[in-house]
Order: sequence, then structure tokens, then C-alpha cells
Amino acid sequence: MLRDLLENASVVEIVATFVALALIAATILCLVYIIIGGITFILSAGNEEKIKKAVHTIRFSIIGLFVSFIAFFIVRFMAILLDIPFDLSFTMIIDLVGEIFDALQ
Repeated sequence: MLRDLLENASVVEIVATFVALALIAATILCLVYIIIGGITFILSAGNEEKIKKAVHTIRFSIIGLFVSFIAFFIVRFMAILLDIPFDLSFTMIIDLVGEIFDALQ
């Protein structure tokens, strides 16, 4: 899919794919930072500073993911509003994730 996209796709389709890839990266980073915050919280041993740092890490990662999804919906809404053929849906994102995992194997 990515090879076909880069060879014979329009600029709008390439931008839509990169927006989808950015959303995938934001989701993966959010998951990683939630895990890091959880491990920091578990290993804090009652230290208030470490607990506060862990809670902030988890909170900011969730806020970052929320902002990423809001940006995705704003871009999609603006494309619909301006009548730009911006074909970007969650099925496209899921297909990209499947293709990325297939390429890693």
C-alpha cells in the first residue's frame, strides 16, 4: 500500500497517509509512556516526588493522545468543509497498522 501510494498517488492522498501514520505513532507513544508511568508508579516505594512524576507522565500521555485525536477530527472536518477529497478513515489507519506489522515480520 505504501509503495503504491508513493508511486502513483496525489499529494492529498500522501498527506492523508502521513496524518494517519502520525496518529499511529502518537497512539504507540501514548501506550509506551503510560507503561513507563505505571512502572515508575510501582517502583516509587512511597516517594511522593516519584509518585507525582509518574502520575504526571500518565496524565500528559493521555492528554497528548486526546489532542492527537482532536487534531485528526479537525483536519477531517476542515477537509469536508473545504470540499477537499481527503479520504482518511479509521479503516485506512487499521489497514496501515496491519501493513506495518506485516512488514516487520
